Amino acid sequence: MKKFEFQLEKLLSYKGQLLDSEMMTLAVLNNQLSEEQHKLRSLQLEQEQCRKDFESKMLEKTTPATCRMYIYYTEHLKEQILNVERLIESIQAQVNKQIELIKGLKLETKSLEILKTSRYDEYKKEDLKAAEKQLEEFVSTVKIMKKSS
Repeated sequence: MKKFEFQLEKLLSYKGQLLDSEMMTLAVLNNQLSEEQHKLRSLQLEQEQCRKDFESKMLEKTTPATCRMYIYYTEHLKEQILNVERLIESIQAQVNKQIELIKGLKLETKSLEILKTSRYDEYKKEDLKAAEKQLEEFVSTVKIMKKSS
């Protein structure tokens, strides 16, 4: 009997490689998301520290210039926090899109694998039938040879 050959093997291999590539892209996006979330936490901590510093300076004698400096700095921090929050939202949207893409690829790959398994099962059944037929022919031949002797 000939060796089992799945006609869609190249497609299955391609889908597997594509899935691996998309999983790597997802890993990169998750890493970016983690970095931006860390940056956001750092900025929020810095903003809180700035607020505490400003409150302690207010208890001391402070100048209008110092107040303006703190106001400008807090505005700058707020702007940076907003930018990072927007970036995080954008990355999360990309992650969600990537997850949906991966789900689709996994579904396609799984379908091909199921098809390959069912075709292999059919191949094994055909091979078994051929072996049974060959055995029956052998037994019949042996019986005929015994009768003719």
